[in-house]
Amino acid sequence: MIRLLSTKLRDSAHYVNRERSTNQHTLKASKASVLTLVLVLMAMMVVACNSAPDVHLARGRSIEIQVSRPVVKTKMSFLDDEGKHRVVRPRASNRQLAMVEIAVVNRTSTVMPLLIDEEAAELGDRRGERIEALDPFVNSRVVEAAGPKQDEFAPLLWGEVQLDRDFQVKGWMIFDVPKGLTLGSVFWNEIEEIIADYVNYFDRG
Repeated sequence: MIRLLSTKLRDSAHYVNRERSTNQHTLKASKASVLTLVLVLMAMMVVACNSAPDVHLARGRSIEIQVSRPVVKTKMSFLDDEGKHRVVRPRASNRQLAMVEIAVVNRTSTVMPLLIDEEAAELGDRRGERIEALDPFVNSRVVEAAGPKQDEFAPLLWGEVQLDRDFQVKGWMIFDVPKGLTLGSVFWNEIEEIIADYVNYFDRG
């Protein structure tokens, strides 16, 4: 690092005059490079400000949740612990599946027992309807062959988990939601209630 930032000094007047001219040229080039770098950084900041984050974080007293933006699907398939191929579909034509990847982080407790079931998480709108998570094993159908995108959403976040301090558990949860429902927030209810918002409700009026 020091070699890159430093240059050796020369005693000869011949070199001093040559370097004086070179330094002036280098200074102009440096100013142009700095200006270009500033413009690039400003452009990156504008893009970052206008782009929605892929992961949203919310903290409670004991745990932290990190949620991805919902991925809407007409069906999803997975391989269960018994090696059976399963497919989940919405229960009606006016509904769709919303897949959300959720990470639960234990920040304080020595060991935290989690029961991740239908009531552990909800997806929906602070000002409207909320939909509980779907049990992927009860609400799936066994098929003979694997689907083309089997385990696209793996692993699934479901069941009982013993979560040690400073560890996290992460997986996908399924929500069978009505078409047109605002998928604005994830409502986490296990251990404590935490809300992770995808939208700014104040801007919506």
